[in-house]
Amino acid sequence: MKKFERYEQIYVNLVWIFIVLSITLVIFSDYVYIGAGNILSEVTVHKFCFIFIAGLFNFLKQIAVKKGLFAHNRYYMLFRIIEPLLLGYAVVFLGSRELILSLLFFVTLLTAFRKGKKGALYLVLFSMVVNFVFQALHDSIYKYVGEDSIFEPTRLYKTLLIYLVFLMFSLMCGRIYEDSAENEQNNSKLYIELEEKYDQLAVAQEEIKTHNEKLKETNFKIEDANKKLRDSIAEFYTVQQITQAISSIFDVKELLKHVNDIIIGVMGVNNSTVILYDEKKDRLRVNTTNVSSREELISLFDNINCELLKDVLKSGEPLMENFVDSKEYSFTQEREVSSLICVPLVTKTRKFGLVLIEHKYFNAFDEDNLRLLNIIGQQVSIALENAELYERMHELATVDSLTGVYNRLYFQERLQQEFENAQKNKYDLSLAIFDIDHFKRFNDTFGHLFGDKVLRHISDLLKNSLRSGDIIARYGGEEFVLLFPRTGLKEAYDKVEILREKIAKTTIRDELVTASVTVSFGLSTYPEVSTTESDLLKMADNALYDAKESGRNCVKVASCVITKE
Repeated sequence: MKKFERYEQIYVNLVWIFIVLSITLVIFSDYVYIGAGNILSEVTVHKFCFIFIAGLFNFLKQIAVKKGLFAHNRYYMLFRIIEPLLLGYAVVFLGSRELILSLLFFVTLLTAFRKGKKGALYLVLFSMVVNFVFQALHDSIYKYVGEDSIFEPTRLYKTLLIYLVFLMFSLMCGRIYEDSAENEQNNSKLYIELEEKYDQLAVAQEEIKTHNEKLKETNFKIEDANKKLRDSIAEFYTVQQITQAISSIFDVKELLKHVNDIIIGVMGVNNSTVILYDEKKDRLRVNTTNVSSREELISLFDNINCELLKDVLKSGEPLMENFVDSKEYSFTQEREVSSLICVPLVTKTRKFGLVLIEHKYFNAFDEDNLRLLNIIGQQVSIALENAELYERMHELATVDSLTGVYNRLYFQERLQQEFENAQKNKYDLSLAIFDIDHFKRFNDTFGHLFGDKVLRHISDLLKNSLRSGDIIARYGGEEFVLLFPRTGLKEAYDKVEILREKIAKTTIRDELVTASVTVSFGLSTYPEVSTTESDLLKMADNALYDAKESGRNCVKVASCVITKE
């Protein structure tokens, strides 16, 4: 339908050119007459009046095309019927035969492309009848005023010949329209094939549901919704893209940006915004949006925590409004928003936030749009739940459950990464290993529970004392390892010496038990001391052994002596 509107717009612009040309010709033909001080003739005034009416009609038609009214048959037929009346009047009463018939050529062409061969034939026949009616009316007026009107057979033959040409032209255009319809039938066959592919995808989704019991009930709802979307390729594409995001993207920020781009592309909206909910603060915050204007962003951020949006989240019911009043919807203030849909992102256990789409036109959304966005919201909720689950699993896989610091496996991966970065970017990398002196004595004397408390206490002290870029991990038992990127030997030594002294000065209490602990450090640095990753770890371990042999509660550097200032 959009292409027909483009054709009509081109024709409207062409008519404007004809109108301007007609005004110029009328003015030029009467220039000498007016210059002599005479009054404009009745014929000239008549022409100007007709040009004004034609311009007004063309202006109204241009508005109808821009507003999309030509998609409705009743508006289309109204304008199409009026055009032959105006053109026929101009041919008979104004004598602009060649100019006006050229416009009728374009009208016939547009009608054939829109209504086919039959519609074009009816238009040409109607135009011919109008021409003859107006010609008969013209001859009657001449007789009434006392002027002779001579019947000219040649004029009749010429008129019939012209309209015969138009009839042949309409048949040719109608044939083009039939070819176009045949192409549409081929497209329908392709659509059926795509629908079969969609059925295959529904079966595949049935198999996926068996692998995730936690999503079973939600997936049943999605399957039921997907069956209702078989007539919509756009909806199929959207569900497919969201499903891919659920299975492949676990970073929340990246996931929501990807989903927001899909919503904008499929729904064809002006604005799309993903809003997340902070349960602890009971506040909404904008996470992802395509709103780019600074003033509009400020208005959106300032008014996002309105009760209306919070009620949508709390109730779990979507909201659709096609006639937005900015006083009622405060988050649309200072922004051109006429229609909106807001759906909640919720599961049985969590309220994640909202998806808000907006359009600048009134009455832009319907129930199908609401249903599709609701499906997207359900998919996104599942994706957010999966992302949280993935984050917890990743934390369990990388963090020591007793101390809350990284475990040995994760440390080995980070050591490899940091060593490769140090080699590539040519910076220092220091590694320190320490263990608690006489730790077995704590377990034997005060019990394993107190020993666990000692490990947690030292871990908390280290986490609060190191930089954000430094890495601490439990290496095994009472042994810990520290990694200092971009830190030389002297600086690393000063750091671990401060940590050693801080640990020695602390006291650990547990009901009636009070004890102090000391630790021994072994330190190595790349490239000043070690040249390979394995040497870096091994030489630090050897230095730790030297520290124990030297009486414990000290720092030893691999193959190097550091003098304390």
